[in-house]
Amino acid sequence: MTAAVNPNMAILGMFGQYVLPRGGMIWLGSLIQAMAVWGFSEAASRSAILRLKQKGAIEGQRVGRRTFYSLTHAGMHRLDIGGFRFSFSPTRAWDGQWTVVVYSVPEEQRELRDALRDSLRWWGFGLLAPGSWVSARPVLPEMEQSWREMGVWNHMDVFRSVYLGSGDLPAMVARLFPEVPTLAAGYREYIAQSELVLHRLEASQLDDRASFAVRLENLWGFYAVASEDPVLPPDLLPRDWPRLRAEELSINIQRLLAEPANRFFETIYVTR
Repeated sequence: MTAAVNPNMAILGMFGQYVLPRGGMIWLGSLIQAMAVWGFSEAASRSAILRLKQKGAIEGQRVGRRTFYSLTHAGMHRLDIGGFRFSFSPTRAWDGQWTVVVYSVPEEQRELRDALRDSLRWWGFGLLAPGSWVSARPVLPEMEQSWREMGVWNHMDVFRSVYLGSGDLPAMVARLFPEVPTLAAGYREYIAQSELVLHRLEASQLDDRASFAVRLENLWGFYAVASEDPVLPPDLLPRDWPRLRAEELSINIQRLLAEPANRFFETIYVTR
């Protein structure tokens, strides 16, 4: 089993890639067989499924003697938002404006304040000062919706502004987004691993079962890095920024492995 494979991501990834296009329901036994591809035991698979059920992401339904699972509304929303965030790209032109978010959440709502900080970081904001975060991206409807659903929107003030300080802009960006060098290393590691996948493909070393495993592993590998990426515009990134090459490889591998991976999934997918 690949160490990077998270069982929750494995299950939700299968729903997004394979189950939803087939009607949205999957037999428990099919899920267990799919999880076995990455070395998860039946007990570990059942535990992961139970955790997602307890979190309200999936729900079970008895059909005869079998249990089938589908995404709940919350699980579908989680996939939609994750996919939307995943689609962010640094190729857009930048108008030089920053979004500034200032918030004040009462001390007795500390958990809500921590959740807002995590959300801001997830949406690509950098910490400017305590209670003040900035992003080179405008506030998107999906961001506002998520903050309204969290119950924090009324605690926030949002501005669009131009930086007029006397400081060095690259230095400020480095302070706001200290994770950029680590992200660059992560993308380069992903590129190296993806090129090995392509070599295995060229050498016909991947059968249908391996294609299914590698396809989702590769997708998660890209997502693991990209989900931490603030997705800055090119003007604010190093010239040799490796994300675009990583994106290109991800798209290419997903396309090349789609047919054999689908063939394998059909062998374990049970309908009613």
